[in-house]
Amino acid sequence: MLSCLCLILPSPADADEYLLGPQDRVRVKVYEWRASRDVIFEWSALNDVFTVGAEGRLALPFAGEVDAAGRTAEQVSAAIAESLMRNMGLGRQPDASVEVVDFRPVYILGDVAEPGAFPYRPGLTVLQALSIAGGLRVWEQDLARFRREIIQGRGDLIALALEKISLLARKARLEAELAGQDEITFPDELSSQADSSLAIRVKQQEELIFDARRQAISTQVRALEDLRRFLKQELASLTTQLGFLDKQIELIRKELGNVSSLVAKGLAPAPREMSLERTLAQIQSERLSAETGLLRTQQEISRTDVTILELRNQRANDVAFALRETQAQLDALARRTDTAMRLLRDSEATAPHLAASLAGIDASQARYTILRPGENGPDTLPAQEATPIKPGDTIKVEIPIPSGIEMPTGPAQAAGIDF
Repeated sequence: MLSCLCLILPSPADADEYLLGPQDRVRVKVYEWRASRDVIFEWSALNDVFTVGAEGRLALPFAGEVDAAGRTAEQVSAAIAESLMRNMGLGRQPDASVEVVDFRPVYILGDVAEPGAFPYRPGLTVLQALSIAGGLRVWEQDLARFRREIIQGRGDLIALALEKISLLARKARLEAELAGQDEITFPDELSSQADSSLAIRVKQQEELIFDARRQAISTQVRALEDLRRFLKQELASLTTQLGFLDKQIELIRKELGNVSSLVAKGLAPAPREMSLERTLAQIQSERLSAETGLLRTQQEISRTDVTILELRNQRANDVAFALRETQAQLDALARRTDTAMRLLRDSEATAPHLAASLAGIDASQARYTILRPGENGPDTLPAQEATPIKPGDTIKVEIPIPSGIEMPTGPAQAAGIDF
């Protein structure tokens, strides 16, 4: 014996006639009486909430895919019970029930505050749906928005102008550093703002930075140049020492030659010759040490020159990089300023036009149209505020505009500016 329970929330229309469709969420419950054990068995894998898919079917464990679109909840519960009996080899159909827990949404568009998709609830009328969408569009709010945009746009332009002053001053300072100038040459755009406290303060700050950075690099270079002068003095001292040592070596060699001749003739003692040879070897060792020190000092001088050159090159590279970054920021600022000016002009042109048009609009004369899905496409139904709606309906709201009044569709069009 077939026993199917159907539970569905009431709706303004006949609840038994509600037909399921895609996006409906239903709770399925399936139970089976097992007489052999005298118990009621619950199909826990099926007792859950499922969503009707876009193809209009419910995908259920054991039962498989069950057609749901265009059927009542009672018909779907019967189909689930039949499918379970067939697929599971049961002797009788289990008890199945289907309850709608979330209806498919309704759609509201047109002259409303917040158009979009909204959850359906039973008993929903056009007026109630309108309240969910924030009510009718209030043109005065649009006018207030344009006025806020004008205030914000003017503030943005002021902020952009202040930012431009800072970037121009920084660019002038970087160009002076890169050119090795003794002072900054500010552009005419800044020099003409002699009465601007911000321009004066920014220029003073950049001059302080310029002096500090120039002093820092000068101190580093000066320290390296002092080191180079000391090394050159050491080099000169070593060169003089080598000259003295060469002269000593030459004299000792002459004396050694004479003594060696006398020793060979037996006229001088041999130890005298040996003493001179030791002295000659010692002086030659000192000369070798002095020559090594000379070469080392020359290397240090070359290394110092390279360090000075690298320091200046690194400084120039850093300044050039910062200059490129500053120029890129100025270019981006110019684009932002141009966009802000266009938007401000659009809002300033649109606000008066909108204000002049508001007088002829009567929101109380709003027209409502329901587009309801049908077998051959959506059906168009005229509606009133008290007209009940169904899940999946699309409500179109229109506020009639008197002839001769052209409402702006966007700021750019109203201002007549071509982007």
